[in-house]
Amino acid sequence: MPVHIERHASKAPSHRSSNLHLRKRALQTRDLLIQTAKTLFLEYGYAATTIDNIAEAAAVSRASFYTYFSSKTEIMVVVGKDARDASCALFKKLGQVDRDNLREGIEAWIDEYFRHLERDGGYILTWQQAALKDPELRKLGMEGTQLSSRILAESLCALGASGDQSDLLIRSLAVRSMLDRFWYHWWLTAAPYERHQVLRNLAAVFQATIAI
Repeated sequence: MPVHIERHASKAPSHRSSNLHLRKRALQTRDLLIQTAKTLFLEYGYAATTIDNIAEAAAVSRASFYTYFSSKTEIMVVVGKDARDASCALFKKLGQVDRDNLREGIEAWIDEYFRHLERDGGYILTWQQAALKDPELRKLGMEGTQLSSRILAESLCALGASGDQSDLLIRSLAVRSMLDRFWYHWWLTAAPYERHQVLRNLAAVFQATIAI
C-alpha cells in the first residue's frame, strides 16, 4: 500500500515589488537587478557582494534597489526561484518513470537532473555558502529542502519504495545529497569518469535505494 507523504504548503518567495503594479520599464529594472545580483553572487559570492555593488553594476541608484527589494537576502531568495522550481519539477517527474524499465528510466532521469545542476548548480552552491552565515537563508533553505524531500519521497514511493514516512523522507534526502555532492566532485572538479559510466553506476545505487 502506498505511503501517504504529508506535504505542507510552502510560501512562494515574494519581494517588495510583488505588491506593486509595475509598468514595463519598472519591470525591466527589476529583472535587471535580479539578473545582475545572480551574476555577482556567482562571480564573487553572496557575502562579498553588497547592495551597492548590485545597484552600481545595474546602473541604478541604491534608492532604486530598495524600491524593488528590501534587502540582499530578499533578492537572493528571488534569484533562486527558477532553480528551486526546476528541482521540484524534476523530483516530481521521477515518479513517472516506467517501472518496467526502471534502470534505464532512472539513468535518463539522473542525466536530466545533472543537466539541471549544470545550469543552476552554481547558484545552489552559492546559497549553501551564504546560508552558513545568514540565519534567514538557512531557515528558508531548510523549508525548501523539506518540501523537495517530500516530493522526492512521493516519487520513490511511486516507483516501489517501501517504509514509513520518516524512512522515505530520510532516503529521499540521502539520495538527493548523494547526487548533488557527486555532481560537484565529478563535474566541477573534472573527475576522469565518462558520463555513461557515471549514469550507469548512480542508477544502480539509486535503484538499490528503492528496493530497500
